Amino acid sequence: MSRSASPGAPSEARNVLAITPFRRLWVSLALSSLGDWLSLLALMSLAVIFTADGSQLVQYLAVSGVVAIKLAPSILLSPLAGMVADRLDRKWTMVFGDVLRALLYVSIPLAGLFLPGFALEWLLVASFLAEVVALFWAPAKDATVPNLVPRKLLGQADRLGLFTAYGTAPVAALLFAGLASASNVLGAVLPSMASPEADVALYLNGLTFLVAAVVVAGLPIPKHKPSKDSESDTRDSAILRSVRTGRRHAGGSPLVRGLVLGTLSVLAAGGAAIGVGRLHVENLGAGNAGFGVVFAAVFAGMALGMLAGPRVLKQFSRRRLFGLSAALAGLALLFAGAVADMVLTAVLTALFGVGAGVAWVIGLALLGHEAEDEDRGPAFAFLHGAARIALLGATVLAPLAAGFIGGYAIPLGPLTYDLRGSGVVLMASGLLTVVVALVCYRQMNRKDDPEAGPGLLPELFAALRGVAITEEDEDEESRPSGAFIVVEGGEGAGKSTQVRELTVWLRDQGFEVVGTRQPGATKLGMRLRGLLLDRENSHITPRAEVLLYAADKADHVEQEILPALRRGAIVISDRYVDSLLAYQGAGRDLSVDDIRDISDWATQGLVPDLTVLLDVRPEEGLSRLGGPVDRIEGESAEFHNRVRKGFLELAKADPERYLVLDAREPKERTTREIQRRVRSLLPDPVPSSAEAVTGMIPVIRND
Repeated sequence: MSRSASPGAPSEARNVLAITPFRRLWVSLALSSLGDWLSLLALMSLAVIFTADGSQLVQYLAVSGVVAIKLAPSILLSPLAGMVADRLDRKWTMVFGDVLRALLYVSIPLAGLFLPGFALEWLLVASFLAEVVALFWAPAKDATVPNLVPRKLLGQADRLGLFTAYGTAPVAALLFAGLASASNVLGAVLPSMASPEADVALYLNGLTFLVAAVVVAGLPIPKHKPSKDSESDTRDSAILRSVRTGRRHAGGSPLVRGLVLGTLSVLAAGGAAIGVGRLHVENLGAGNAGFGVVFAAVFAGMALGMLAGPRVLKQFSRRRLFGLSAALAGLALLFAGAVADMVLTAVLTALFGVGAGVAWVIGLALLGHEAEDEDRGPAFAFLHGAARIALLGATVLAPLAAGFIGGYAIPLGPLTYDLRGSGVVLMASGLLTVVVALVCYRQMNRKDDPEAGPGLLPELFAALRGVAITEEDEDEESRPSGAFIVVEGGEGAGKSTQVRELTVWLRDQGFEVVGTRQPGATKLGMRLRGLLLDRENSHITPRAEVLLYAADKADHVEQEILPALRRGAIVISDRYVDSLLAYQGAGRDLSVDDIRDISDWATQGLVPDLTVLLDVRPEEGLSRLGGPVDRIEGESAEFHNRVRKGFLELAKADPERYLVLDAREPKERTTREIQRRVRSLLPDPVPSSAEAVTGMIPVIRND
């Protein structure tokens, strides 16, 4: 299959991590990312602990200040820091940056221990200094990667780095929760360890940065010359500039506006949940450990949503799924603010993360597809910049709002419901997200839109069954009433034999049968077959090969397959689109998704009712061939092994459509298995030849 998988996919990670210097740098980056997330959790918790004697408003103000100091410098000061960092030695910038951050974070609990009256002030100062140091560290890291990775693997390295930066968030949260629980146990044994100043998380945080510095110090990073264009380049990439210049590109159509608005609302809700999360779990009696669990639940849910988003309800409209996912996230957050149970809160925040993750990944995909070419780049830049600002603003403002709201005890008969400011903020954020999601849904799925499709419930029920919805007013002539069966497999698998056997059997049952093959079933197809299989044409490039095969399929479907299906015939094809996906996708190492898009357009979206895959080991199948081999048959053993693996992956992804059979079995047994499966596609009972309509002559195009 295609090697251009999702960010951080195992195949990509293996490729780029095989480079030893980059692998060592990646270890350093993972440790630094882990330290960043640990510091955020620990500092927010310490802000609550250091202000425990103050009012709830003071505690919320302290949390808000920590978050602002933690996130704001990257937005406001990154252009200036980038210019200065370009003039410094990259290796030692990263080393000293990690060492300084380690010392600053470790100094925070020490200040609380030796200078308790200055603890909160030093927490804020040290946090700000650590973030300023990080502004110099980040561009040095980004500029180092191209020196350690070949140009062709830079995309994989960037995706792995992004995956690592966010993938360490739930790990850090669970680690923080575990450390908090361990501190409670130690505090029961050693009372000195029960003091909040002896925060194990920040000590471990400092250790991770020190280890990262040691790893980077041993890397062979060459010196560089400062770029003359660094000043203008850095300013051009500034977040605020991206938002300012990209705003008009992100509002080009109602669909794009809906995508941007919905995405930003979900992220803002997530920021609100993070901002009030520490004090909210404190009100639930969970403390540091509970905060770690909730934080992990949000990010783990988002990761699950991002991975599952492209696979959820494949037949369902992505526009509708975006709106519904955002609404699901809002509802989960609304109920999370209303309940007073820690376990249920963790479950609901995880559900919020799933909805937010699905909405984010689908929103990005739709934006890339729907935005005009000249608007796409600025629109993405605007979305990413605005997302960071929305996340920062919500994370900072949510604690302030919760602090000013305060808490109330509402009598409910014999019971009392404690309404906390954090719960009100969560409920308000969830409700606002639901409202925005519904507005975006209506904007993106207008009834006058030609792509609006059928109603929501009919499409949803069809998607749950895994079938494509059929419009009620669709022209009857365009509805194929026959059956489409494809026989696939590697070279020498016995496809032609089984096509012939199945054709004869169905003809004896009284059905009209069209037996065919690809490529070469039409006049154009015969010429294309000659071009594609002639060994003298070894100069054909992989992409050109895909387009030639797609041209054959487009002509074949239009002239032969669809007309036969529309008159009720059964079409049996030796090869179809899955051969293109396996041979040119997996075999030629091209993007399977791109080839599938081309094939869907060429074949008008026609999918077989059944695909029979005759699985055979390449060495055994090729040994069955007689006479000279063609251009494809003459490919290497590695090529044919990739093709076989590609076929099996396709069958695994769609088991309902596939019948996978071992081609080493006797021909008669294979034929019986195919007949047994095909029988379920035919009218029941299968009509005998005496009952069949006369005059239906089977047409066998090729063997």
